[in-house]
This record gives sequence, C-alpha cells and structure tokens, in this order.
Amino acid sequence: MKNVVVVGSTNVDKVLNVEKYALPGETLAINSYQQSHGGGKGANQAIAAARSGAQTTFITKLGNDEDGQNMLTGFQNDHINVDHLVTTDQAQTGKAYITVDQSGQNSIYVYGGANMELTAADVEAHQEVIAQADRVIAQLEIPLPAIIAAFKIAKAHGVQTILNPAPAKELPEELLRLTDVITPNETEAQTLTGIEVADEVSMLDNAMVFFSKGISMVIITVGSKGAFYATPQAHGFIPAFKVKAVDTTAAGDTFIGALASQLEMDNSNIEDAMLYANRASSLTVQIAGAQNSIPTREQIEAANQKTNHSKEQIERQKEQAAQYVAARIPDHIVLGLGSGTTAAYFVKAIHDRIEKEHLDIECVATSVGTQQLAEKLGMRMLDVNTIDAVDVTVDGADVVDDHLDGIKGGGAALLFEKLVANMSKRNVWIVDERKPRHSLEGQMLPVEVIPFGGMGVFRYLRDNGYHPAFRFQENGDIMATDSGNYLIDITIPKDADLQALSENLKKQTGVVEHGLFLNICDEMVVGGDQVKVVKREDLKQDERK
Repeated sequence: MKNVVVVGSTNVDKVLNVEKYALPGETLAINSYQQSHGGGKGANQAIAAARSGAQTTFITKLGNDEDGQNMLTGFQNDHINVDHLVTTDQAQTGKAYITVDQSGQNSIYVYGGANMELTAADVEAHQEVIAQADRVIAQLEIPLPAIIAAFKIAKAHGVQTILNPAPAKELPEELLRLTDVITPNETEAQTLTGIEVADEVSMLDNAMVFFSKGISMVIITVGSKGAFYATPQAHGFIPAFKVKAVDTTAAGDTFIGALASQLEMDNSNIEDAMLYANRASSLTVQIAGAQNSIPTREQIEAANQKTNHSKEQIERQKEQAAQYVAARIPDHIVLGLGSGTTAAYFVKAIHDRIEKEHLDIECVATSVGTQQLAEKLGMRMLDVNTIDAVDVTVDGADVVDDHLDGIKGGGAALLFEKLVANMSKRNVWIVDERKPRHSLEGQMLPVEVIPFGGMGVFRYLRDNGYHPAFRFQENGDIMATDSGNYLIDITIPKDADLQALSENLKKQTGVVEHGLFLNICDEMVVGGDQVKVVKREDLKQDERK
C-alpha cells in the first residue's frame, strides 16, 4: 500500500441548469434546483488515490462553513486522513459557480476562497506527515509557495514529488528543480516548454526539456488517445481504453490519483500502473459528475477482468481460424508459415495434422520466432533462399480493409513476410473479429529502414505529415527487426491513396520494406463459433455485378 500525501485544492461546484442565459437586466424563472458537487483538483486526486487503495492524507484549506463540513464528511467516507486539513474564518470554502444552458454551453465563475489562503507556514506545520510519505502530489489551484514548501520537505526526506501543472501557467525554476515526476496534458506541456505536442516525437522533445531541469519522469496525458511516459532510460505510449465519454470532468485527476496508488517507487511497473490509471479514467468519463464518477479499486479490477475475458475470446477466435484453415491445407505442398501469435496457433494446428495424417508438407518461415517454433515441433523446414515458389502461405494481419488490403508487420518481420507472400501462389490471412475494418485510414503502419538511413527517412515522413515515431523495446533500446533493421511507425492519413503511398515509401532511400500488403491476400478467415470466410475472387464478382 502506497502512502500518498496530496497538497491541493478543494472546491464545491454549484451547478444551475437554465433554459437560456439572461440578457443584461433580464430576470428569468427556472425550474431546476441548484446542485452542489464536490470538486477541486486536489480533492479529486486524493479521492482517486484513496479509492484505489492508497493510504491517503489530504492537506487542504477549507472555510468554517457548511460546504467545508460537507467536504470533510465526504473525505472521511473515503477513508482519507483528514487530521491535516486546515480551516479558516478569513475565507469561504472554494467554489465554482457553473451555469449550463439547454445546448450544453456553460459559463463558470471560480472563487478560490480558502484555497488561496493556504500558506507555506500551513504546510510546514504538517511536515511530519509529508516526511513519512512515499510520494506527495500537488497541483496549481493553490499558491505556489505552499507547493514549494511541501516539495522542499519531501526532498529533504527522500519522498517522491509529483507535480500536476494544471491549470497551465509558467512555473518558477525552483519548483521544477524540486519535482521528480511531472504530469502535464499536451497544452500544459507546450506552455512549459514552448514545444507543441503533435506526436510521440514532439512528446519526447518535451521530455528532454523537462529532463534538463532535473525532472526524472515525464507523463503527458493526451485525453482519449492515452498517455506518454519518458525517463532518461526509456519511453513509451500507453493507449487509452475506447469508451463512450459522457463527462470528462475529473478524468485527468483520476488518472493521477490512480497512478500514484499503483506506481512502484523505482517506477519499474510504469506501464502496468499507467494501464491501471487509464482504466480508472475510462470509467470516470462514462459517468456525469466529478467525485461521484471516480471509481474504486474493485470497480477498476472488475473492468479489467471483463477485458481479460474479452482477450480470452480473442485468443479463442485466433485459434478457431487457425484450426479451420489447417484442416483444409492439401498434402504435398510447400507451406509458408506466418509470424506472430495468430500464426503460432496455425503452426501448432498444422503440425498436429502432419503428425496424425503423415502429410508430406515442407515449410518455410517468415520470422525467426516462427522458425524456432516449427523446428522445436520437428517440422520439415526449408531455407527461403533455396526455393522460388510457395504453394500456400498462412499468416495473421494487423488490420484488413473491405478490399482485403491490409497492414502486417507488427511483429517486426516485414521483409521476410513480404518476400514469402510474394512467392506464394495463394495467401490466406487468419484473424480475429477485431481486425476487419472498413478502411485503413488512421491505422499505424510500420516502415522498415536501414539503421544508417533511418533519420533521413524519418525527416521525410515528418515533413510529409505522417507523424513518424521510432519503435522502441521495453528496455528503451530501439527495436530491431529479424533483418537487423529499424522500424518507424506512421499513421495512414485520411483519404490516402494506398497504392501511391506504397510506391512513395519504397522510393525513399533507406526504406527496406513497409507493412502495406496490397492485392496479396486471397482469402481472409475470421475466427468465431461461426467462422467467416471472405475470398478475393468473390469480391471481384460482386464488383462486376
């Protein structure tokens, strides 16, 4: 259990729903009551951490009023340590007055109130609880001297400091030097570094600026897309869970609180912790409101179990498709074996048939991983350099469109996959139900480049709007393909001419191969209790009709 101290703001949101906004001097009758909801970034983050199981202490300043008492009761209900709350008679509890009309437009007036009265002395009076924490979190809805005081205490006692620089504003160098982990969104990152966040490369550029200021970890959240992390040793992007958002209020705060509850002190589980935080945020946005929408650890784990169940279904579909195709492979052929997890199901299935039926089948692999699996099973393997034709190749695919054009190469075996595919008289792709799409636009496409030509290709892709990013391994090293080359991932733009894109990529010096497989797939088999088969020849007949 992580010991987390949050130093931050508490607000009470006063919401009034109106038919329309009154004109100057106009009085309007309304039919709805004013609603009050707990808010404030500090309070949201503390509640998120507590509901995810962290031992949470909240240092905030409340007014001696009914709103303050109501918030205090709420914190106690969430088992937050409230022994270090500060109260004042000089200001009311912070408030946000929100008016929402029928079209959904809103106007907001914020009264900082007691939040703006939190002083460095207030924080220093509670230094003991900070000194005993694992990490301390702060945001920018309270005065900077209070945050600096908290972080100085933390640094003096080896406590990790996490700064959520929201709302966006320029920050003193002193505060940044005291920060271990910074968690801006894309707008806040640009405000602090001057570098626009447009893609993973620019996120890494942002991170380098923060590193130069002594910050050891950068996490940039990009809303429904997910979150990017970087340390001097490694970086990566964790996609968000796709859900229908109802209200994004408190989503970012939920992410930070949930992350703080799970992240190990050496950051060794950063990707798992971010996945957990992304899941928490995905639940928050599906419910209207702020603090009422922040999920508990049990709710997050239940959602993960549901996802894991879905993953089991996907794996079953892959296996169903593989077994369907393996049962229909003829005897006395040269068989191409694809790469990746889906193809591995096929390798095992066809091996079983070969053994049981004593089939005369020789195989050629498209990746080192597949070669090793087939050899381990004792299958008869050929060297791709000794043959000039393959009868059938069975492989997986990352995405397949309505024309049976697709993207492959997620497993980094692009050159070999395309080489064997082009040798084959017939190509069969086996996929689960997630892979068929109407089009390939917006999908990630891998481009394989020679190491010493990679940056030239990267600049071409960047200058032409493809948002390129080198692919890295979990340990921070750049990923190499089976051929020893590098991979650059790009995004296929809207309304792209795929044939022209394919040709243009191959023309670039340094490009070895890319993951667009056009006019190659002859048959797609989609796994399921009822296996679905789509053949290119049938599509052509439909087009002629």
